[in-house]
Amino acid sequence: MVMKMRERIVVARTSGRADTAEQGSRLYDALCTALARRDAVVELDFQSITTATSSFANLAFVQLLTRWPLAELKHRLRVVNSTRQINEMIKSRLEREGSSGKAVA
Repeated sequence: MVMKMRERIVVARTSGRADTAEQGSRLYDALCTALARRDAVVELDFQSITTATSSFANLAFVQLLTRWPLAELKHRLRVVNSTRQINEMIKSRLEREGSSGKAVA
């Protein structure tokens, strides 16, 4: 049995908030670094963040589809300490772009 390495990214420390494309870009960079470790399962901790905008989600998550397939991202990303709005924003943006076969940020 292969043990998966867990890596936690605290969004508030990485990007500050989840409001702007610039903040999303900072999180994207951290996610790429973590996901580059083939055995890593990445936990995204949204503690103290209550909302996320589509511009943040587009830059932070949709761009990931240019490097990893949607099925792999679903398997390797875990969102913790989050709100329903943030969960739905991430899920809808990834699934919409992942199912269309294109990744546009």
